[in-house]
Amino acid sequence: MRPAGAVTGLPLRRPVPALRRLARVWRGSDLARADRPTLAIFAAALLVGLAARLFVSPDRPLWLDEAWTLGVAGLPDWKATVAQVWLDANAPLYPLLIHLWAGLAGTSDAALRCPSLVFSLAAPLLVAGWRVDGLRVEERLAVATLLAVWIEGILQAQEARCYALLLLLATAQTLAFLQLLRRPDLGRAALWTGLAGAVVLTHYQAAALGLCQGLAYLATHRMRAMRTWPAALALAPALAVGLWHAPRLALFARPDVAWYPPVTWDTVTDVLRYVTGAGALYALPVAGLGLAGWRLARGRGAAAGPAAPWLAALTAVAAAALLLNVGALRPSFSLRYVTPCVPGIALGLALSARGLAPVFPGAVTGLMLMAGALSANWSMDVAGRLRHPYTFEAASRDLAATRPAHLVFLWDHPAQQVEQPSQYVMFGGAFLRRSGSTAEVIPVMVRPGEDPNLRLVQSARKPDSVILWLYDTHVRGTAAARFPPRIPALDASFGCRNYARGAIGVIACARSWAGKGWAGAKTP
Repeated sequence: MRPAGAVTGLPLRRPVPALRRLARVWRGSDLARADRPTLAIFAAALLVGLAARLFVSPDRPLWLDEAWTLGVAGLPDWKATVAQVWLDANAPLYPLLIHLWAGLAGTSDAALRCPSLVFSLAAPLLVAGWRVDGLRVEERLAVATLLAVWIEGILQAQEARCYALLLLLATAQTLAFLQLLRRPDLGRAALWTGLAGAVVLTHYQAAALGLCQGLAYLATHRMRAMRTWPAALALAPALAVGLWHAPRLALFARPDVAWYPPVTWDTVTDVLRYVTGAGALYALPVAGLGLAGWRLARGRGAAAGPAAPWLAALTAVAAAALLLNVGALRPSFSLRYVTPCVPGIALGLALSARGLAPVFPGAVTGLMLMAGALSANWSMDVAGRLRHPYTFEAASRDLAATRPAHLVFLWDHPAQQVEQPSQYVMFGGAFLRRSGSTAEVIPVMVRPGEDPNLRLVQSARKPDSVILWLYDTHVRGTAAARFPPRIPALDASFGCRNYARGAIGVIACARSWAGKGWAGAKTP
């Protein structure tokens, strides 16, 4: 018989070597030598950001774009998944990853959102832990703090969409770009180009960041940069996928299909607010830049610091400006497309705040405190914005309770001109399939100028059919703006409910609801 100590003592000793190794790693990092108040502010901001990501509106339903994610995640095999990825206008990396994840974790709302939570928390931790020559640890912690409590980052952490992954990869790309600027060699160039390619495979418009960084790299190091040309081979997967997807993307770029609002000067203001969440955060950086400019004009010099961090920040601003200018020429811009520029812009805010150092040595720490102090109000804002009216999860649940054999589905949107019926079968029936329903999904494809009411009623003649009609009349080309819902007036055997409000409609109709007229919005 073994001595008791041989059995019970071993598990007690196991954690000790791991803890010792962790302690050695900590002592060897520059974080251990960081200013203690600055480190404490970052830790507090990270905890606040974690709490907001976990506990702000945790039980809300999936909204429209997340329902598309559910549809892709629930596809039966990889062949069907790749086919739907090609049909869609989005880059393929996230839908492929979420399909793989769903095979392991399932397709519940919480399971689908879990990867975004992990990606979102990893971004500030990556900045805090990635040591870059020429960038002070306090500045890294300031950038990490801004990302930890960034209101849009908190939103992205709670959505089954690609943007949290995009932020994480763009953060890594920006840090790799900083390393490359400091010491250009083939290994660092390959890391940067590989990450830039992964960012493009997550969101095609993020190519603007890689383009601006690449031009800055070539302009800064010239022949040394040219000698690292083999690193461009790391972009081959992104280029191959782009060529594969290009014929499909060209259809979505048609002027009569694009649904984006035009870029105006108000959009620039929206971008500034998007990056920080609160205009007050620009106070210290703007004052720092002003003081630095005044000192230069007076011939006193300015503590600008190494050029590489400033160049990384400027390329992020240039990429955002490029996206805005393209969006002004043709409808192609949404605020979330600026997400890959946020790490570089946050770096620029920290560097600018440091310009106040001659008169306010704690300016960078002050920026961190302001971000942390404002995060409480931001969390309330997040809670309100997460209650998105454009969701058909509750409508699908109630329709499933009627045990339909057929779901007649219409997503009333200008992109319908180039989308395929199979996409709407996947999308419209996502919630029903998850609930175990075997109802056949009958997609309705409405031509321009056609009344959707007539098409929906005609397609739902079978007695065991239900109807689901989604629209947003604020989107140009939406048929519901010209033909408001009137299904019960055309077929009195149907009763209908609107699960949305305002310009958004989530119209669900079933014969078992007949005689009850129009019901108000029902929410879970």
